[in-house]
Amino acid sequence: MKIDKNIDFFVFDLVGVIIDLDIPFTVNQLGKLLESNGNHQSIDFMAHPVHHAFEKGEISDVVFRNEIRKTFNQQWSDQEIDQIWNGMLKNIPLQKIKLLKDLRKTHPVYMLSNTNSIHFKRVEEILLADTGETSFSGLFDHLFLSHEMGCRKPDTVIYEKVLEKIGMPAEKGVFFDDTAPNLIGAEKVGLRTVHINHPNALMDYFSDVH
Repeated sequence: MKIDKNIDFFVFDLVGVIIDLDIPFTVNQLGKLLESNGNHQSIDFMAHPVHHAFEKGEISDVVFRNEIRKTFNQQWSDQEIDQIWNGMLKNIPLQKIKLLKDLRKTHPVYMLSNTNSIHFKRVEEILLADTGETSFSGLFDHLFLSHEMGCRKPDTVIYEKVLEKIGMPAEKGVFFDDTAPNLIGAEKVGLRTVHINHPNALMDYFSDVH
């Protein structure tokens, strides 16, 4: 593993970087459950403003689930909704857990994630099932979770809060994310960034960096 000698800390997105993400899976599952035009409805819902509110902790699990029922005119149970909503969350490769542990031997490592209470509960269940690790808090020096912070990427304020907590210059850190606007937001406050745009991108970075 190679590490740039000018880097003092690392910040990782969670979904799409550490855990594999498959949004089309959830879209397709919704489409199958709905009548004609189901896929169109489900794609529209993925961009619904309620997602941003949920990720910022502005609404509860109950309100979010009720919004799903209202949007699709369905009487799905809480369990059914959670199963559909969590379907996009896939596996956590063991090599990424090993990477985090190796990095923490020499550098502080942080998580910065746009997430929500339903998803985060599920990713911790996947973490245990896939890796035997009981909590992400044991793998990172601090978890910056949007639904706990009241703000989300790519808003400037969330990066400013992260840097204030970390207490190191932005230019000494690298931020890894799979979404381009989130990287642009990080760059505005001075963080270096790496776009995780394919499954091997994260591991490739630490193989190639010098």
